[in-house]
Amino acid sequence: MDELITELADLKALVASIAPVNAALVGHKDTVVRQYVSIRRRFDYAAFVVALYASFEKFVENLITAYVRLEAGRLDYAALPKKLTDKHLAGTAELLWRGRRGDSRYVGLSELGVVKNLFECLSGARPYELNEAVVIAHDANLRAGEVDALFGAVGIEQICDRVCRADAIIAWYCTAQGLDTPPQDGVKRTVLEERLKDIVERRNQVAHRGGNPMNLLGGADMSEAVAFIESLATSIFGLVVGRYLETRHAASSGGIELALRDGDGPFRGRTVVVVDKPAQRLFVGQPVFVVVESTGARWGRIQSLRVDDADVPELAANANAPTGVGIGLDFKFPKSADAKLVALAADDDVVWSPLTVAAAPAA
Repeated sequence: MDELITELADLKALVASIAPVNAALVGHKDTVVRQYVSIRRRFDYAAFVVALYASFEKFVENLITAYVRLEAGRLDYAALPKKLTDKHLAGTAELLWRGRRGDSRYVGLSELGVVKNLFECLSGARPYELNEAVVIAHDANLRAGEVDALFGAVGIEQICDRVCRADAIIAWYCTAQGLDTPPQDGVKRTVLEERLKDIVERRNQVAHRGGNPMNLLGGADMSEAVAFIESLATSIFGLVVGRYLETRHAASSGGIELALRDGDGPFRGRTVVVVDKPAQRLFVGQPVFVVVESTGARWGRIQSLRVDDADVPELAANANAPTGVGIGLDFKFPKSADAKLVALAADDDVVWSPLTVAAAPAA
């Protein structure tokens, strides 16, 4: 995700430079320089749409690769989702049969290595290594249906439907449409489908027409396209992290579910919740998360603890807290009856950055 954000920041810088650079060059005394302005405009657009789509495609492929690598480290091969093992087996067989080892995403693979990986997977060896290139393989551009298919193959079904109710995509839609009130049922899937389709088709048009694309986007439209991809990727990332947290922590002894007190909050813009006294130790800086099946995960750290109107740095297991414990979060607790706050006894370096505790309002 950090890599994608960096690439999108570069695209934002490119878009922001177009108007001032053109303004600086259009009055130049050299006719060659003035001619360059119109040429540059076409090629700026071409570079933009190709880079925007490529960044999103790489993000999706890298995210799926990272997720299946984590799952392969946790589960026996036979316990992986059947869609995943079916695609892995069929894709490996096709790779070998068609001799595609030197093609595009398969560069650097050896026939012996591919066969060895498959044999160890099928024989139940631990650890084992998936032929990851065949897991992320796709012959179609990443329209919504193809995105669904790629994530569905690793056990995360209908991700685009769920993205439509995620925080980031709703925030993007409200900004783009000038809405003060978010749509109650989320963004319509057709909106997401059409926006992805437009980016894909513009990319394909550039690929086929070279430096003579039609229907160029203006600066504002380019910026809006970047904002869409950023919100879409953020939403997808939250859903994948949510699945990881559910399987790795929520149902295990490493996850401490904190029961919210009925009628108490959340407060302060939903960043403070009140929970019953926990059976385990709580401390400021402790990693916590909430997973909502339909929209994915929100995660962060405990920013403050408050007991009997006093801030405390930590709370011992089964400590006395007759009126509950106020917990300051660095994210908003979701408006969902299914939302459950879970604390971890130790950091998970896959999701959490190194400890950073910010000031948060008290309950």
